Amino acid sequence: MNAEEQARHDEFERQQKIRAAAYDDMITLVGQVAQASALVELHLRQLMVALLDSRYAKLVAAGLSAGHLIDTCTVLLKVNKEINSDQRTEGLALLSGLKDLLNTRNNLVHGLIAIASDSDTRTAETAPEPVIETMALVSKRRKPELLLTITKAEAEKTVKDLRERGDGILHWVVAALPAQLHRDQVTS
Repeated sequence: MNAEEQARHDEFERQQKIRAAAYDDMITLVGQVAQASALVELHLRQLMVALLDSRYAKLVAAGLSAGHLIDTCTVLLKVNKEINSDQRTEGLALLSGLKDLLNTRNNLVHGLIAIASDSDTRTAETAPEPVIETMALVSKRRKPELLLTITKAEAEKTVKDLRERGDGILHWVVAALPAQLHRDQVTS
């Protein structure tokens, strides 16, 4: 192997390491998104149980999807007589846009993660390092597969937003309906 071939080989190896590190970073973020969304679902269930204020609320909330929990909690927040107007507004604001955030979560968690690089069009003068993007190949019911580009920053923001929303829901329940959290529940 001459010096030019060795340099190309070394650059290829360097690029492979960059891609592998970017992939590992995204996989870590996908795990963080999954965990943060699991907490959001837990807190949505707690919200629903507190809003229903029934001994059977845990049974009613069990197994509902996040979307159903959001819809049900939205209705319950609108009609609940035990909270004031400010609490109602705050509770509804916490649920607003949550389905979109969970859709982003689904794209990250259920999508196929692939790392793309612009190394074919890049020159050392135009960009010394490759641009790394993550693509999620998403399949939706009765729709063709969709290729979405999700940056690392967008994935990090999703984690942050999910954590903030989950914490916000929990804090709201504790502040607005503390007694309902402690009601004995029939679970079987």
